[in-house]
Amino acid sequence: MKRRIAGLMLVVLSVCVLGFWEFWGRENITYDRVLVLKESLPENTLISADMFRVKRVEKAGEGAVTEDRIDEISGLETAQFIPAGTELYREYFRESIFAVGEEKGRYILSIPEQWLKAFPQTLRRGDRAFFYCGGEPVTDAIVAYVRDGTNQEVHYGDDERLTSSSSVSLIEIVATKEQAALLAKLAEKGNKFVVLYC
Repeated sequence: MKRRIAGLMLVVLSVCVLGFWEFWGRENITYDRVLVLKESLPENTLISADMFRVKRVEKAGEGAVTEDRIDEISGLETAQFIPAGTELYREYFRESIFAVGEEKGRYILSIPEQWLKAFPQTLRRGDRAFFYCGGEPVTDAIVAYVRDGTNQEVHYGDDERLTSSSSVSLIEIVATKEQAALLAKLAEKGNKFVVLYC
């Protein structure tokens, strides 16, 4: 009788241990904890810690950003479109091309319409704009904002920029003090700029 009870208890204990392992232990003990995005993000989006969630995977890819490395990518920006729930890698992010401030030595400069001779209507945030004056290159800068006549950001319906939400009326760029002074000096002399982008 004692053997039967001991055998039954052993079976029950084995089932309990197996259940514990399958329902909690395997995932919490052996799985890797990697960071993923809560929502899909387009290119050039500034990242903050509240945009992440932790996902457990059986084996994280080599170089995947784990939970303890969140500080490495917080404050960066997306270098490409990243779908929600995808394992993240450092290569998906870069230093923000839009970062401005005294410590960076870069500022937002609004280009008055009077300074412009011609600019593409397909210009958008994140493009590198090249300023030409009298057929000669003057400077280049990252486009921070492209707005319409009502001060709303102009958006495009596709990657080829075949459809837009509105016409471009205002361009703002990320510029250094030197770039701002150069553009202002040339404009004061009555020069107008042709803007190209890539």
